[in-house]
Amino acid sequence: MAHERRIAGVVVLYRPADVAMENMASYLGQVERLYVVDNSDDASFADKLGPLGQKVVYLPNCDNLGIATALNIGAQRALDDGFDLLLTMDQDSHASPDMVARLLECLDGRDPAGVGMMSPFHVTKSGHRPGTEPCEDVMTPMTSGCLLNLRAYLEVGPFLDGLFIDFVDNEYCLRLRTRGFAVLRANGARLKHSVGDTRKYGPFIATNHSPLRRYYKTRNRFLVFTHYFRHFPGHCLFDLVRLAKEIGSIVLFEGEKLAKLRMMWRGWCDFLRGRYGRYDG
Repeated sequence: MAHERRIAGVVVLYRPADVAMENMASYLGQVERLYVVDNSDDASFADKLGPLGQKVVYLPNCDNLGIATALNIGAQRALDDGFDLLLTMDQDSHASPDMVARLLECLDGRDPAGVGMMSPFHVTKSGHRPGTEPCEDVMTPMTSGCLLNLRAYLEVGPFLDGLFIDFVDNEYCLRLRTRGFAVLRANGARLKHSVGDTRKYGPFIATNHSPLRRYYKTRNRFLVFTHYFRHFPGHCLFDLVRLAKEIGSIVLFEGEKLAKLRMMWRGWCDFLRGRYGRYDG
């Protein structure tokens, strides 16, 4: 990457609430251009984007193509327009005013070409605290708020469209690592991220995800196990424990128990069949 790094952003929308405008405004001044990829059923959100100004490029899909495809659309546009780094955002994420500048500090004293992705510290209701080091290695951060090295993207390939949603970030970080790229977290870079209706019950975390999300999480995590267990056995075994705790949380604390467990079974079966993409029943 050149010394003067050109930074674009991409935000993925799906039936966004009005707060998405406020969230986009929180980081618009930190990027040169913002690609707004809209997976909603229509392009009506374009009417609300005027106040954000000329930096915004609106890219409606008029169909839910999934988060992986939307990120790839933004990444390809950023490459075509000559950018070096891409800030990847969710519609529910709000950046601190200096987030991108703090992310870039992770490149100080490093070879920028060897850094695949830089993540902020995600401020959620979980109560987790950042590490004491300004910049540290982190296994699989959430995509939202990350700076992606677009040269690394060209080398390792696009996000997996077939995953659609869930484990898209997990798979990509592991892929970057297998190709020798660092995945780092800047603990001074802060991102407020909404994680929905999450509640903790001792060792269990009830995320209250819908049955459909349970389908995607189950199907996709087993693909990740298949691809990366040899490289990262500890990570995959830890995630198997997490899966067991998720099942326990559903049985003990969440609603729609049978529907969620049934969709998890379908996710497992579709993994065995090699069936990916959007679930249409």
